[in-house]
Amino acid sequence: MDASGSSRASARSERTALTRRYALILGLAYGVLVAAAVGFFLYQTDEREKAEWQAVAGRVKEHALILDALAGAVSERVEELQEEAESDTGGAAAAASVEVDQAGRLVFRAGGSDEVPPTAGIAGWAGAAALEDMRGELGLALHLLDDFRYLVTLLPIVDRAYYVSRRGFVVMLPATAPEAEEIHASTLPAAVLRAVSPAVDPTGSPVWLDGGDIPGTDNRIVHAAPVGRDGRFLGAIAFEVSVEYLNRVNGDFDYPVGTTLLLGPGGTLLAYPRTRGQPVTLGAPYGEALPETVAARVDRALDLADREFDGQGAALLYAERLESAPWTLVYVGDRWAVLATLVVDYGPQTLALVAVLTVMLLIAGGLTRREFVDPASRLVEHIRAAGEIGPEGPPRVPLAWRPWFRTVTAVFRENADLVRLRQELQIARDMQASVLPRQPLKHRDLVIVGRMKPALEVGGDFYDYFRIDDDRIGVVIADVSGKGVPASLFMMITRTLLKAAGLSGDGPGACLERVNDLLEAENDQAMFVTVFYGVIDLSSGTMLYANGGHNPPMIRQVDGTVRSVAPLGDPILAVVPGAGFREASVELTPGDALLLYTDGLTEAFSAAGEEFGDQRLVDALAAADGGEAAAVADHCLTTVDDFAVGAAQSDDMTCLVARITPVAAA
Repeated sequence: MDASGSSRASARSERTALTRRYALILGLAYGVLVAAAVGFFLYQTDEREKAEWQAVAGRVKEHALILDALAGAVSERVEELQEEAESDTGGAAAAASVEVDQAGRLVFRAGGSDEVPPTAGIAGWAGAAALEDMRGELGLALHLLDDFRYLVTLLPIVDRAYYVSRRGFVVMLPATAPEAEEIHASTLPAAVLRAVSPAVDPTGSPVWLDGGDIPGTDNRIVHAAPVGRDGRFLGAIAFEVSVEYLNRVNGDFDYPVGTTLLLGPGGTLLAYPRTRGQPVTLGAPYGEALPETVAARVDRALDLADREFDGQGAALLYAERLESAPWTLVYVGDRWAVLATLVVDYGPQTLALVAVLTVMLLIAGGLTRREFVDPASRLVEHIRAAGEIGPEGPPRVPLAWRPWFRTVTAVFRENADLVRLRQELQIARDMQASVLPRQPLKHRDLVIVGRMKPALEVGGDFYDYFRIDDDRIGVVIADVSGKGVPASLFMMITRTLLKAAGLSGDGPGACLERVNDLLEAENDQAMFVTVFYGVIDLSSGTMLYANGGHNPPMIRQVDGTVRSVAPLGDPILAVVPGAGFREASVELTPGDALLLYTDGLTEAFSAAGEEFGDQRLVDALAAADGGEAAAVADHCLTTVDDFAVGAAQSDDMTCLVARITPVAAA
């Protein structure tokens, strides 16, 4: 009995030791699982932090592109109006609308010329004799008011447009009489004239001014260009940028963590969407306007190379210098806030995973202990006690061993979508319209007009016309691949390059070759553009042209017949490096109407799904017997619109008509 009791005690002791070893193994397995879960969480957090940095950097680059495009639109319009003002001879009728009141102030005459918009304002002092002497310049200033009104309406970034004269008067739009007097009495006119004067800048280039350049007007941004005639400095054209709109556009780019600010060349704070609980003075140096910690981070960001992202330490920093204006876009974020956001987003998932693994391990441990460990230990105890298996056999052992662990899968879904840009399409649409010529070109017997009807999406169509010299006029029409902001920006780049090449006086083929090589060298997005460029020579009555894969133009002759300009079969631009473009010539007689168009006209569809096609366009052009270039262009677009009634417009419809006035009509 004693030996038997000793054997049973020894068996129970071994059973207890086996249970303890099993519990130790389960504990070690649980520790490994927890360590693996924590390690996986840290790895995922690090990878997602890097992805967040890359997303922020890409968004800031898009942000800078939009701001740069807005500033570029303002700059281009200033340069165009500067050139127009220096060659303008109109406005004599409008100048008669200015008189001097009893106090010697310049005012608009009641019931004066219709050329003076009701929203325009004028301020200045002059005697009757001085008024007569300055009527020529007054006519120039008032002649610009239509351009001012169109520009202020088209570009919401422009708050007000000015003509500032050295003779001491200012014409502006929009402005009431009291506002005009207030501006005239401020330091703005003197600061603008001083900044663009030949003594300061002999090149006559446009300049950007902000609160640091205009005493007493901290929150103001102005883009100005000098105006001269016959070597004399007359005054300046100036556009006042809407700080409110600039901040609204800047604020539309909302970032999950951090914020952006726009700085002027001297460190002036131009835009800052978040005040962080305290007022921020725009127009002041950022070191004075921002909290000390934020200003210190901006200092570090400005020390970075252009477009370099810094995620070291507690701050996320990025700075990008704009090309169209001397502004710098700076992103400042809190790295710990990014990490905290990631922990909040992904920490509960990790805790849930650990909890599930714990429950599963406990369940698996209980089941394996009941089905395997306890039966095995009782079997060992029985064998030791009996020495052999009795008639009833050993304790029952389960036939099917249940698994120790069940497979646990957890699906992590990444939901880090950035906020969509609410005004992207509208801004891109405005930019596209702002770069197209708005006024017909009338030179000697030649009249040129352009028309564009944009689709619901922003496209890449554009047209252009410009004088090369007194005899030659360049005409362009093009269609960029794709839609949206990339196509719009690519269109602006192409138009700028092509106009610069055309004004050099080189032939159409050489111009297309140069533009093709420049576009192809930087074409990381694999975009392309079809271009037709022709040079109309009024002295010879011919057009020399080159065609880069575009629809061949059509010519409506005086008798109503329509003929097509011969296609040359040359490739599209921005694809083939070093491509050559041939030139050909076509005769244009007085009364001929030359039609350049994009495939938005011929590829328009009716509600029944039928394509408009080339032949219908030929018929429409032949039926356009209004004579004037504008009437021909409008008739073609109206015909396409009537055909496509009830169907959504899928592409921009763009055309350009150049017509040489018949000798008899002249």
